[in-house]
Amino acid sequence: MRRTTPWIFGLSLLAAAASPTWAQEKKPLTMGELQTIRAMAGGTVGEALGQVMPMPTLGVIANRSAICSTLAGGIGSGYLRTHPKGAFTMESVREASDIPAAVQRLANADMVYLAFGGEWKRDDNVALLEKTLEELAAQQYKGTLVFHVTTWAQKQPQDIVARNPRVADYLRKSSMAVGTLNLDAKKATLNRLALDGDQFKLTAVAEVPLRDDLVALFRRQ
Repeated sequence: MRRTTPWIFGLSLLAAAASPTWAQEKKPLTMGELQTIRAMAGGTVGEALGQVMPMPTLGVIANRSAICSTLAGGIGSGYLRTHPKGAFTMESVREASDIPAAVQRLANADMVYLAFGGEWKRDDNVALLEKTLEELAAQQYKGTLVFHVTTWAQKQPQDIVARNPRVADYLRKSSMAVGTLNLDAKKATLNRLALDGDQFKLTAVAEVPLRDDLVALFRRQ
């Protein structure tokens, strides 16, 4: 297995709270609009990774939902657009038994993006993420891990670390980062992330501008 500098990236787009007036005016997003958000956000994430961490290979492990699949496609497209010499592979998992083989197939990837959100219930996503992190630890994966925006925003890894000593120990030994969103400023910030005990700490390292139409869709969620 290729040994790379151990990084863990979590890209978390945290929507700002809407005012009561805005909340009354906004219309529910259609399924197509939900996928449009993921396509554009995924492209932004992929481009940022290609510029800031242009490693040779990027893999994605996503739950088998339409939304997460759309996100993964955007990430791969954005990454290859900014890092044309890179390579992209996606693994789609439905249940825990799918995960060991998926992790094994991505063992040589320099980065692995973990996309557990979409239409699935949070508890189901947490269970898949926990199994994935346990398997990454068991297979001694040393590359970069990238947490999906919803995965991080829902505090899925935070909850797992609080109850799973094995995963916590694995993540403490790795360098980490997380992205956050400022809708008012129309930008996302990439932060270095460290796990100190059971608490994550962030340090800003880079900023990425967001499209006006993407911001408008985020505000309607």
